[in-house]
Amino acid sequence: MNRRQWIALSATALLALASGPLLAQDHEKDHGREEHKKFDDHDRDAMRDWYHNHREHPPRGFRDQDRLPPELERQLAVGFVLTPEFRRRIVSCPEDLCRRLPPPPRGYRYVVIGGHVCLVDRDWRVADVVHFELEFR
Repeated sequence: MNRRQWIALSATALLALASGPLLAQDHEKDHGREEHKKFDDHDRDAMRDWYHNHREHPPRGFRDQDRLPPELERQLAVGFVLTPEFRRRIVSCPEDLCRRLPPPPRGYRYVVIGGHVCLVDRDWRVADVVHFELEFR
């Protein structure tokens, strides 16, 4: 084996050894998010910033006319399974807000209902909810 081949082989081996821990870190991050089914402080800060930037002209789902009546408002909580009445009120989470949040865990999605951002699973169960008018006004 000549010197050039030896250097190439050594560099390849070094890259392979160094990339292992990096791949493990990425996997741990993804795995951590898979288990992350609650909004954390970073998520709430991102939502608060977004909300303050859109307060003057809120998008659909966050307007006064989109708010839930008090009897529905009381029901929207962690563990609640969204009824057809709630499902009719769902609005897609604004793209610029979703970009500020980490990807939802597999089988979950972000939705907006009556001015609230919810993390909902495929069975319509609310995993977490942020009540914008209570938390950010």
